[in-house]
Amino acid sequence: MESTTSLITFALFPLLPTELRLKIYKHILTLSSQPRILKISYSPSLKRYISNTPPPVLLSTSSESRAYTLQTYTNLFLGPSCPWRPRLSPISTQHRYQNPSPTPGLPIPICYATDTLYISSLFPLLTTHLHDFLWNLSTSSSRHHIQSLSIDLRVWNILCENGFIGLLARMRSLKEVCLVVEFGRSFEGELGFLEAPDWRVDLRWVAERGSERGVMVRCVILTKGGEQA
Repeated sequence: MESTTSLITFALFPLLPTELRLKIYKHILTLSSQPRILKISYSPSLKRYISNTPPPVLLSTSSESRAYTLQTYTNLFLGPSCPWRPRLSPISTQHRYQNPSPTPGLPIPICYATDTLYISSLFPLLTTHLHDFLWNLSTSSSRHHIQSLSIDLRVWNILCENGFIGLLARMRSLKEVCLVVEFGRSFEGELGFLEAPDWRVDLRWVAERGSERGVMVRCVILTKGGEQA
C-alpha cells in the first residue's frame, strides 16, 4: 500500500468564490488573534529594531490575504523616520546629509488591540543607547496606538530618571506597562508572562510607585514554553 502524503498545496483555492476565501482568511485570523507578545530588540550594528516573533502567515500568502490582514495588523514604526539625519559639516556652514541611513529591515506587523509590545535586551544596552531609545519612542508615529508595553525591570529606574514616566503618560492609548523580570536563561517555546507572586513585596512596591504617577504598572515574570526564563 502506498503511503499517503499530506496535502500542502490547494491549487483550486484562487478559484473559490471571493466570499468563501474571505471567510477562510477570517477564520485563520481568529485562530491566531489570541493575545500575543511581540518581542523586539534594538540592534546597534543595524541601527534598527528587529523582531524574532513570526508575523501572521496571511501576510505572505497572497496579495489578497495580505490586504485582508492589514485591516487588522499594521506595521510598527519605532526608530528614525527619515533616511538621513542632518549634521553640520565641518567644512561648511550649511547642513549636509552626511550620515548613512539605518539599514532597512523587515516590517514588524502588530495588532495594537491584542498584542503586547515587549522591548527586550535593554540591559545593558541603555548604558550607551539610552537617549536613542527615548528619542525613538517619543517620536515614533506608533506611540499613540500602543496599548500594552513591556520592558526589562532592570532598566526601569534609569528610564524613570530620564523622563520615561512622563513619556508614557503622554501615550494616548497606553493602558498598562509590564515590568518584566528576566533571568537571562534561554528556553525554547512561546513567550508568556506570569504575575509576580505576592511574596515579592519589592516588585509590588515598584508597580505601586509607578501607578501612583498616573501609569498602570504591573510586574511579571518572563516564561518560555511554560518554564521561567
